Amino acid sequence: MGTRDPFTAVAPRPRFDWSLLRDQVDMAVVAEALLGQPHRQESGRLLWLCPIHAERTPSFTVQPGRRNWKCWGCGEQGDAADLVGKLEHLTFPHSARRAAEIAGVLLPDGGFTPPRPRPSQPPPQPPQPSGLPGTDATRLVDEAAARLWTDAGREALEYLRGPRGLHDDSIRAARLGWTPPVAVPTRDGKVYRPSGVTIPWFDKGRLAMVKIRQGPGARMKYAEVFRDRPVAFPSLDAIRPGLPLIVCEGEFDAVLLNQEVGDMAAVVTVGSASTALTPGLLRSLLPATPWFIAVDADQAGDKFADGWPARAERVRPFGGEKDWTDLHATGRNRIRYHWLPLLGFKAKWEDLEPQRWGPGLLPDHVLDAMDSAAVAASSRVA
Repeated sequence: MGTRDPFTAVAPRPRFDWSLLRDQVDMAVVAEALLGQPHRQESGRLLWLCPIHAERTPSFTVQPGRRNWKCWGCGEQGDAADLVGKLEHLTFPHSARRAAEIAGVLLPDGGFTPPRPRPSQPPPQPPQPSGLPGTDATRLVDEAAARLWTDAGREALEYLRGPRGLHDDSIRAARLGWTPPVAVPTRDGKVYRPSGVTIPWFDKGRLAMVKIRQGPGARMKYAEVFRDRPVAFPSLDAIRPGLPLIVCEGEFDAVLLNQEVGDMAAVVTVGSASTALTPGLLRSLLPATPWFIAVDADQAGDKFADGWPARAERVRPFGGEKDWTDLHATGRNRIRYHWLPLLGFKAKWEDLEPQRWGPGLLPDHVLDAMDSAAVAASSRVA
């Protein structure tokens, strides 16, 4: 094989130049990829709810054919790279490269082109489910939900109704249940046997996680018995475009706030105050507006709330209470009186009583399948 003549000039590799690529990037394509379908089209302009500040009337505007966006509500504006940088917390030129990738613009060779995996290296695979096998986890959820309403689950049901303040329709909608000790394998080949209230997470009808809230004296208060890429509890299906979003800390607080706030807002938890806020998680929440971060009133909750974008408002339980369950225990309807002004409602809570959270949270076909499974499970449990 011949060698290169050392005196022959070698053309430099082209560098990534956003100024040359910017005019090839369709701003409308990038906005739709990040924000979803536009809320409406007006005089040829596409309008979304602004992802940077909280608003109820769409004022984030893109003119098809132009390369910039502008929010007429907060005054922010820029090009595709600016928008990607703000939403995904990327610095330039990483946001520029990401914008070009979203728009399908072919990047020049070299420069900031993302590295291609070697042929011998397969693409990364999603993490494998852990804990119980998927079919066993599904059966556990079905049987536990049925068992909760039998004599065997009476104590757990009274716990949910009493200290947790949950109504029966809220308990059923969240698919809470109760299980005696269940054998759960660990990655090191051991087995542990948690028992207590089962708390299932879903992702568009797919079972994503199962936790067990154990009774007093247990080494772990919450035992995770199944995990398969969970995102939010009870499900991302709870997110409703254009309505406020409340993010709280624990599953029981999420069920309680859903029960008390009703159809005025969506309520989810992403796990705990130590959960990492990834760009993918934040993008999945963008259709809702405004955002309220209502985690526990402690140092960990404050630190968690500080990590959210500026559009999110921190809300603490009033009266010195740590969480929403504690606040609810101090008097009926205190949660509603606290949230109605924040959510922009002036109606009396009595008028909103019929709107409390119920089975409408999940799609009808999913609920029908769950109900059928629960009926079948009830014939197998004591």
